Amino acid sequence: MQPVHEASERHRNACESYVVDSSFKDESITNEDALDTAYAMDAEMVVLADVWHDKDETVTAILEGIELYDDHSYDGKVIAPLQPPHDECFLELEGQVDVYAVGGVKDAGDETRIEAARCVRDVAGSDIHLHGLGYGATDGIVDAIRADPELLDSIDYSTPIQSANGTDVAPGKERMSVVAARAAAQLVEDLRKFSPYAEQPQPEDLRGEGQSSLDEVAVRTDGGDR
Repeated sequence: MQPVHEASERHRNACESYVVDSSFKDESITNEDALDTAYAMDAEMVVLADVWHDKDETVTAILEGIELYDDHSYDGKVIAPLQPPHDECFLELEGQVDVYAVGGVKDAGDETRIEAARCVRDVAGSDIHLHGLGYGATDGIVDAIRADPELLDSIDYSTPIQSANGTDVAPGKERMSVVAARAAAQLVEDLRKFSPYAEQPQPEDLRGEGQSSLDEVAVRTDGGDR
């Protein structure tokens, strides 16, 4: 995912799936700019414009973007970023786009992000594709999705490539191949954390047959019967 003003062929050619973002921080960049860029880059998806923490203006902007999309050469999928109150924002845009995204929470804590996604699911059900904008693979988000796999269908985050450390890689050709391999390894591990493979075993699952827990031993000890 790249905003309009950063979109580049180099990144596009390196992606299996490329998303053009609407650059919500730059009001001079319009939905038309986003659609034009998505068409030029042959992007699979485009994020329409939203207005930070303004539900009414966001709905207006997205509906205007959909109207433009209907007559535009770009024919990929459209993402509608929702602003709080997220459930009300969704209800005003229900059935309008391919993908809905929970926005406006990139600086919030995990609990706020989880609740924002959950309130959309409560009114939208499980049939829509719900994306978490900038959610990241934090422990809280990972635990929430592992407990409720239908909470979010996708998230975007750039942690692996940002945290891959290339300063200790020997200089010379193919140096970035090592950095990319490290980033890929972290990506695989982060993906694993979302899966049941990373679930912590319960204490009773770790005990062998006939072994007692400390609580059980304490009960017998307190009762005087060993």
